[in-house]
Formats: sequence, structure tokens, C-alpha cells
Amino acid sequence: MSAYVVGLSVGIAVFVLVVAGFFVGRAFLRNRRRRNVYSPSFGRADRGRIRDGEQLRPAGALKDRANKEGRSRFYAFGALIAIMFGTLAVKLWSLQIFGHGRYVELANENMSAEVLVPAARGRILDRNGIELVGNRPSITITGKRSLAEDGPLLRRLSLVLGIPRGIIRRNLLNDAEGVQSDHTIATDVPMTVVGFIREHPTLFAGVNVESRTIRYYPYGSLGAHVLGYTGPVTEDFLATQTGEESIPYHRGDSIGKDGAELTFEKILQGMPGSRTYKVDANGNPTEVISEAVPVSGDDVKLTIDAELQRACDQILMEVVLEARNVGGHEDCSAGALICIDIEDGGILASSSYPTFFPAELSRGISEELWSQLTNDHSDYPLTNRAISGLYPAASTFKAFTSLAGLHNDIIVGDTTHYCNGYWDEYGEQWGQRCWIYPGGHGYVNLEEAIDVSCDIFFYSVGAAFYERWRILPEPDTERQNSLQDYIRSWGFGAATGIDLPGEGLGRIPDAAWKRQAFSDTPEEALWQPGDMTNMCIGQGDILVTPLQLCNGYCSIARRAIKKPHIFHSVSDAEGRVVVSHQEEAILEQPRFEPAQMDRVVDGLKRVINRASAFADLPVQAAGKSGTAEVAGKDDYSWYVAYAPVENPRFCVACVIEQGGGGSSAAINGVAQTLAKLYDSNIGAITIYQETGER
Repeated sequence: MSAYVVGLSVGIAVFVLVVAGFFVGRAFLRNRRRRNVYSPSFGRADRGRIRDGEQLRPAGALKDRANKEGRSRFYAFGALIAIMFGTLAVKLWSLQIFGHGRYVELANENMSAEVLVPAARGRILDRNGIELVGNRPSITITGKRSLAEDGPLLRRLSLVLGIPRGIIRRNLLNDAEGVQSDHTIATDVPMTVVGFIREHPTLFAGVNVESRTIRYYPYGSLGAHVLGYTGPVTEDFLATQTGEESIPYHRGDSIGKDGAELTFEKILQGMPGSRTYKVDANGNPTEVISEAVPVSGDDVKLTIDAELQRACDQILMEVVLEARNVGGHEDCSAGALICIDIEDGGILASSSYPTFFPAELSRGISEELWSQLTNDHSDYPLTNRAISGLYPAASTFKAFTSLAGLHNDIIVGDTTHYCNGYWDEYGEQWGQRCWIYPGGHGYVNLEEAIDVSCDIFFYSVGAAFYERWRILPEPDTERQNSLQDYIRSWGFGAATGIDLPGEGLGRIPDAAWKRQAFSDTPEEALWQPGDMTNMCIGQGDILVTPLQLCNGYCSIARRAIKKPHIFHSVSDAEGRVVVSHQEEAILEQPRFEPAQMDRVVDGLKRVINRASAFADLPVQAAGKSGTAEVAGKDDYSWYVAYAPVENPRFCVACVIEQGGGGSSAAINGVAQTLAKLYDSNIGAITIYQETGER
């Protein structure tokens, strides 16, 4: 029989017993009254005659009516009492019998307290096992947000911690750690301060001392955009948790916010443990009842080489400063430099300037710091320009335009074009200049055009593509785009799939894109010859990321596309490798004939041979410069190269925003990086005389 049925039966039984008790009591009192009360009979003299038609009301009728009303009230009162006792009996039964287990559990909870034990976050290592991100213990002072309004307490904390009251108050009001969570007041607090606070609990009511493990970046800003940073888990994130996640998150936990910290969050984040204490009436722990040991996160090894990364960070910063201070480009203040292992697509180094210090962000970003990192004058140091910066490709794109022309039989055999410095095939109103205007390059074939970066040659290639497109019978937005389709087959206009957040897609424009982009201005929405010719020299509306361009030249070097990546392997707490990078096959590969690729590579070798910056390298390289025109700004400097040509190992790309010509600023970033890879001394960074090559 269920507890519900038993409880109901008890209630009914109590109700019946109470009702029966009332009736028995009433009968007993009536019999007793009849035995003990004597009622004599008296006559009454009639003082007058009864008038005609008038009758005396019987005294017995009034008595019977009174008795009936009394019995009704008695029965109603009795029923009410019976219901009350029955309900009380059912409730007592449910509390003592049915709810026994629940209330025992609540009682046990009142005499115990469970404390979460955070797990150590996994480390991030470079390809050689050097620790790039680790953990270290820290004594932390915390308190609730409400303490910000306690002026005397703030003054005492300021004196003890040596921190201005305004900063303490700002930390308490900072909701980066969650409104309901304890807010960090100070970290790395000396033990003398901890001892003083604990010895004077009444003076520091509500202030807590905690031992935490915080993220440690031993090399400061090295590879900051690749590594990313952590931060306190937010209330919004906790609200999305369903309870079915493999790793439960709680207030006060740290979580990856960007870079590798975010990409590999599930690997780095350990499984928290718990410790259950028996507590006294005041809530003070007296003994440990049970304990679940936390499980540390696994270590993640990246393809990054720490020494090369350090060198690239330094090289990029120095090139930017030289371009600004020596090259005369006053607005030059940003850039990117990336190096890829051609054999497997692993990122060896990836630098973006300006940069930041991940440790400053890992404790929660204050409004003041966020403003410093995101205002218009900051050059946006949080932006990873290597993978998300979008730029015109300039003349570095001519290698892919050449392959497109060869594949589509627009460039055949000894195709040559005459360059007099000015191209007006579509009339004077559509005239375009070569970068060497007004002199010109004379007659040039493909290899020579790549070498001297002749714009006229590639304008002519673009015009041929436009004419093929123009005569197609379909509507302009539905015609086959043979040039754009071939360029996209090399990975442009789409994500490369690198295992980092925030990758830019780039853009390869066509008639359909332009029609949509300029829908509000129909007169500008038509696809014109200049759109195609400009795209062939890497200008116009084309946009690429440094990663896309570097990966594209890697594909030329190895003659196949591979997905770039930063993941190398995962190791457990004992250092055993549990997961390694598995190369993902790219089924859709660009099409070309080996002889066609040889011609393009020959042109790229000539470019390097003309550049004195590579003269002292012990290997032969191939590459291309570029000078991107951006409306309203100084030119952007590009350079990309790979080496050695016969057995390609490394590819490097560099862009310097508003740094001038590619053969002046960015060439230093590439040459110095290759010199570091081959342990060569090619001298100091030098801003070379600009040639004006586009």
C-alpha cells in the first residue's frame, strides 16, 4: 500500500472517530441531565378571559425549534472540528512518514557544506615542448559587489593593500566575473597582508582570502593573438548550461575567450572536484566527510616554434617602427607576419602588431582597459591581423592571375604584351597606368611580367577574361566567371579552415556580388571592364588575408592545397601523447599543368634574384612584392616568399599597413624571417628605396 493511500486512510479514520466521539458525548450528557434535573409542574391563573378567536401558542413548539437550531450548530461545529483534526493527522503523517527521507536529507545538508575544488587548466606548449602558457598559485582578495558602498572598509583595504580606493571600488563594481560572484579586489597579495586581514575579521567583514590558480604567460605578449586569453565565466554563459555538458561550469571558473585558449577549451579545461565538510552550528567546518579529486586539463602542443615566434614578433615591430620613423610613413602603425611549414601546413609563427598582454585580460577586462584596447586611436591590438585582416592583395596576386590565364589558354606559348606605361584598350575614359608610367616596360612575356610586375600585361589578361564573360548569353549575374572560379580554387574568398577563431573570408568580386553591394546605386552596380582588369593586379574590390595569401603561395610551392593549422598534439598529465594532428585531405585541388607552374615559379625566382635583401640567404627563394592602394591612406606594403625553391620548406608573408612599397618595408619582414630560419646574418632591418611596384 502506498504512503498516499495510508495517509488518506488515517485522515478518514480520524474524521470518523472525532464525529463518533461527538455523538457519544452528546448522548452521555443528555442522559445525565435527565437523571439529575427535577421539573415540577405549576398551574397558572388566568388573569383575564381570552378574547374571541384568540388561541394560546403552545409552549412546546418554541422549545422544539430552539432544540433543532442548537443541534444544527452542534453538528456543524463538530464536523468542522473533525475536518481540522483529520487534516492535521494527514499532515503529521506526511511529515513524519512520507517526508521523512527528504527532511533527513535537508537536516544533513544543514550540518554539512560542499566546496568546489577547481581543476588546474592544461598548459599550452610549443612544438618543442616549451611552455607558452601555464599556471601559478596566487593569493587573492575577493568580496561581493555591495562592499563598494562601504566607505570605511574601502579605506582600510586601501591602507592594507596599498591600492587606491578608486581602483578597489572599480574592481568591486566590475561585473566581468558575474554580478553574483565574488569580485577580485587584488591578486598576488603578500602573506603579511593576508595575516593582518585574518587577524581582524571584524574590520574586514565580507572580505575573503582565497588561494587561486591563475593563468601564467612566461613570455609576456609572445604570440598573444595565437594563444589568446582566458577570462571569468559570465552569467550569460552559465545560463546556457543544460546540465548535460561534459564539463560543468560554475561561477568563478575561467574559460577560454580567444585564440588557442578558446579553440581547445574542452581539452584545457579540467574536471572540477569537490570537498564535503561537516560544519557546526555556526557553519564552521569541523571535518572532511568526503572528497572528489579534481582532474587537471590536458596539455595542448601547438605547431608554433617559440624562438621563431619571438623573432617574428620583434621583426614585425621593428619594421613598422622603421617604416614610420625612417621611411617617412608617419601613419604606419600596424601589420602582420606569418610563417607556415609548407610540408604539413603547420603555423610556425604568426605575429600581429600592435599586440597585447594576455595576462592583463585573463583576470577580467575592466571598462577602462577595454576602452584602451578598442578606441579609434589604439589601432585595435586585439585584432589578429594575420588571419582576420582584410587587404587588397596588390601585385602578389599576379602569380594566381598568371595561373588562371595559363589554365584558360589566355596566356599561351610566348604571349607578349607591349607596355608603354599607359593602357587604354577600352578608350581614354577607361585608361589605366602601369606603375612605371610614363616609361613603360616595352614588350614583356609572362615570366618578365611577373619579374618586373608589369601592370599592362595583366590588364590585357583581365580584358581577355572580360570579353569571354561579356559575350555569354546568360544574364550578367548568372554567367560563368572563369577567372573568379579559378582564383577561388586556390582558397581565396573563403575560410582556410585554420583552427583559430575569427578568420576572415576575404572577397573575390564578380557581377553578382557587385549588383548586390551597390543595390542602392544602380549606375555603379554594373560589372565593368575595369573591375576585371583591376582584379588581375590585385586591386579593386578584391580582399585577402595574410593567411590566405601565405597559404596560397604554400600551395604553389608544394603544388597542392593543404589546410593550415596550429594544432600539433595533446598530452595527458603523465606526458603521454593521446591525440596527434591528422592531416585532412582536400579533395578539390586547383588544376594546372606542371609546365605552366614552372613558368610562374620562374618569374617568382627572378623577383627574388633582383632583391638585394635575399642575397645573403644560403638558399634560393621565390616570391613577389606588392604595393596596395587604399583610398584615403598611404600605400600598404606586401611581400611573400618561400624557400628553398627545389625542396620548399617555409613560406613567409608580411603586410605593413601604410608602410609604402612592398619592396621597401614588407620585404624586410620576409627576408629577416627566412634568415632566422636558416640561421643567417643578413644585416639590420633597412628600409630600401621604393621602386613603386604595384
